[in-house]
Amino acid sequence: MVFESLWVIFVTFKIMGIFAFTPIIKIMNLKNYIYVTFLSLTAITGFSSCEKDQNAEEAVDKETAVDKWIESTMRENYYWYKDMPSASTLNFLTDPESFFASLLSKSDGKDNYAYSYIESTAATTRSISQTDYSYGFDYTLYRMNDTEYVAHLLYVAPNSPASEAGLKRGDWIVTMDGKYITSENYKTLYGGKSTELQLADYNMVEGGLELGKKVQLDTAREIEDNPVYYHSIIEWDGKKVGYLVYNHFTAGKTDDDDTYDNELLSLSKEFKSAGVNEFVLDLRYNNGGLLTCAQLICTILAPESALGKTMCYLEYNDKQSPQKGSVSLNRNLITNGANLNLQKVYILVTESTASASELVINCLKPYMNVVVIGMKTEGKNVGSETYSDDKYEWELHPIVCKIYNSANQSDYESGFTPEYEYDEATTLNKFLPFGNTDEILLGKALSLIDGTYTKSAETKAIQEYPLKLVKIASSLDRKATNGVVITGALVNE
Repeated sequence: MVFESLWVIFVTFKIMGIFAFTPIIKIMNLKNYIYVTFLSLTAITGFSSCEKDQNAEEAVDKETAVDKWIESTMRENYYWYKDMPSASTLNFLTDPESFFASLLSKSDGKDNYAYSYIESTAATTRSISQTDYSYGFDYTLYRMNDTEYVAHLLYVAPNSPASEAGLKRGDWIVTMDGKYITSENYKTLYGGKSTELQLADYNMVEGGLELGKKVQLDTAREIEDNPVYYHSIIEWDGKKVGYLVYNHFTAGKTDDDDTYDNELLSLSKEFKSAGVNEFVLDLRYNNGGLLTCAQLICTILAPESALGKTMCYLEYNDKQSPQKGSVSLNRNLITNGANLNLQKVYILVTESTASASELVINCLKPYMNVVVIGMKTEGKNVGSETYSDDKYEWELHPIVCKIYNSANQSDYESGFTPEYEYDEATTLNKFLPFGNTDEILLGKALSLIDGTYTKSAETKAIQEYPLKLVKIASSLDRKATNGVVITGALVNE
């Protein structure tokens, strides 16, 4: 019986390939054979165990090394490094994302999210929108009832599935392939397979939505989201008003490209030669981007007398030398463009307006009259830089500085409150194409330019066309930069 059991074990090990050579078993040396076999199995098992232990040890060492690099980089460059926990209390065996989060100050960001972030370079990286795999539209999501939502289109990118389907700013989407939009599926609107959309129209008499036509939306693809979205010159009350919808502070299609900046320069010459003497800058859907692009916009719009002067100061932590850097309104930036030499600018904003957009407002204020129209902005008065090391598949994007204008002002952590507060979603009969002089925010700026603006007319418009939907989210949120992006060489005189 014992022999039979041993034979089964032997055959099993033979099948597993443990024995390369098998001696003939004899009863007389069976005890020795069993002993040798036991030693062989012990050695094999031990070797396998050692190999696993070594791999686990190497993984731990690698994770620890990443965490130590994160900690040292943050302790040197993070604006709020003094709020970081002491090294002795940190767990260097934590995954990099959790470890990074454990370092952040309570001053970093808003209640619902931190501005500083970490991302894996092994995966698709997060970046300022240059090209975007999508259907080609951005939208605000509203709750229609307890479970169903509707999407209101803010703008549609040209040469996209959305534009080819005939979608336009102001359209309402109710269903996708016959299914209502819910909290579980609304992000499908970012981009996916071909789908049939049920649209709705706003009934201005009853103040509700009525089902309209259906459209077939082609499969999402990579589309170009040009930030220089719309521009025009409006003849108004004997004045020439330049109007620009600028949707994000991005220099070009790639990190090494200046296509969009060059378009701004070309446009500045067009405005200059046309004799533009009033200007409306539409930043309502612009939630940030590059400091260099903000510097270019400010240099184009500022009074000529401000050129060469300080646009802003970057205040770093006290480990940096110098601790304070300056950025100028540099005329060298516009050698291929033009300075408009304006004394006043009207800036249109919403709650999505943030970061580099707010920097433009703050930095132009010491030099000219900046009239802000719309809703209270988000409030990001800080800047971030990117840190990486070829040894690790991670990039760090910590907040490294606070940004002040030339008057040493940076008091918009809670956002800018417009001089003329207005929510474009409350007056849907005025939610019109960009450039339409009756469009609610542009129309407001034009009424201030020609002197016809009255508070009573504004109040009447809100009461006449109310909207009873609750805002839930905006697709613009996925494009936001968590602070002004400081990258590349800043041109200063």
